[in-house]
Amino acid sequence: MDVFTKYFTRMVVANAGQIFPGHNRSAGNAGNYQLLVTELRLVKSNVEQAEKIAESIETANEDLFRDFDLSTFMEHFKLDALEKTILALAFKLGSRSDLRTKGTPECIFVEMPSNTLQLMQFFL
Repeated sequence: MDVFTKYFTRMVVANAGQIFPGHNRSAGNAGNYQLLVTELRLVKSNVEQAEKIAESIETANEDLFRDFDLSTFMEHFKLDALEKTILALAFKLGSRSDLRTKGTPECIFVEMPSNTLQLMQFFL
């Protein structure tokens, strides 16, 4: 298992209470949270980052990742349309079928105008 995978999943688990409403795990420290935000923002400039994030979530063993709420995850970090698209494509191309369906435009881009949604469906 890649070092990034362990690092990223630990950061998500440590901050699950802050990311997912109703999750009973206490939030991690502020520095840890800022590292998580920084890693997510790298998606825009490095597509491989999205692939590593998707792989981290796909291969994690913690209960949090069994029914991972990708939409809530993306909304919490207020990812822009490009970041959401890149991350959704990484999940769409992943190995877990439940996460592939969460990477569909209907699930991720519901707030976009219909012509943008149609364009995204073309690529996905």
